[in-house]
Amino acid sequence: MKKQKLEKLEALRGFAALYVVFFHVLPQSFYLWGINVGLLFRFGPESVILFFILSGFVIKYTYEKSRDKSFKTYFIRRFIRLYIPLFAIFILGYVLKCFEDGTFANPELLTLAGNLLMLQDVATQKPNVICGVYLANGPLWSLSYEWWFYMLFFLLVTKIKDASLNLWVSSLAIAAAITYLFYPFFVNRLVMYFAIWWIGVKFATTYFAGAKYSIRDYLPYAGVLLTITLTLALNLYLKRDLIQTYTFPYSAYPIIEFRHFAFALIMLFAAIIWQNFHWFGFNAIFGIFKYIAPCSYVIYISHHYLVVHASYLRFINNRILEVGLYIVIMIAFSYLVEVFLYNRVKTLILG
Repeated sequence: MKKQKLEKLEALRGFAALYVVFFHVLPQSFYLWGINVGLLFRFGPESVILFFILSGFVIKYTYEKSRDKSFKTYFIRRFIRLYIPLFAIFILGYVLKCFEDGTFANPELLTLAGNLLMLQDVATQKPNVICGVYLANGPLWSLSYEWWFYMLFFLLVTKIKDASLNLWVSSLAIAAAITYLFYPFFVNRLVMYFAIWWIGVKFATTYFAGAKYSIRDYLPYAGVLLTITLTLALNLYLKRDLIQTYTFPYSAYPIIEFRHFAFALIMLFAAIIWQNFHWFGFNAIFGIFKYIAPCSYVIYISHHYLVVHASYLRFINNRILEVGLYIVIMIAFSYLVEVFLYNRVKTLILG
């Protein structure tokens, strides 16, 4: 039974990864039988929020299942999980950039250093960004959040009593959202978004307790998310003049943060309601995507180079065939890196 429930999580992870790919590849207007199918793939930012929630669940789950809860073990596991595939992507991105330029490209060492320190975000979509994403690979923005979520999670669960954890997370996130009205920057943005990641932690806590998921039990935390969402709605109203300063305003400040939290709030209730209906129809819709899950992380961080801005198969002169082959190559590469390379390195380091 538990395995089946976790397979649902894996299926969602695989689905979210492929959805982001199609979000970046398909045009906004893509008609089939007179219907603009492209509109169905305009929610890429929301897919990243789904990743955050799933990540919160996985980290809580693996931490509780782990016998060794030392920071050293936790850090090493998180480091190799995030960085081993990422190193491969940095190399891939640079090699393809050199191929595209026909010479040795600028390695952008300062930006690379910022990405290695997990300080990156999309400078063209948010204000006061410390460091841009390496070689314009937009999806890398979420990795900096993930890394610091991992660190903040460990700090909180080891230093704060269980009974006070939710209060601490809620207070920190709301305070960060309020300061975001006055000066949005990396730290308060990250702490604010930790409230979304914490949804997954709360779901995992209920899962381990063997309790029923009920809307009533989650209403207090829904109130926290609603408070932040309304704060961001106020921010959107106050900063509405900034909307047109971005190339893609609906995926940029101050709209994007509001979108993310509104979707997180919807997901909180949708997951609870669907679970109480015993996930009716879930396997029919998402079940097949569990086969993509083992390499979904690399699909997410490699598709910018291997599909969206790829040009190494341009000689084919058939865009549909070209993109189809790009996707096949991306999946094969992702499997090689995440299933083969990562697991070998993990075994070598952890035994």
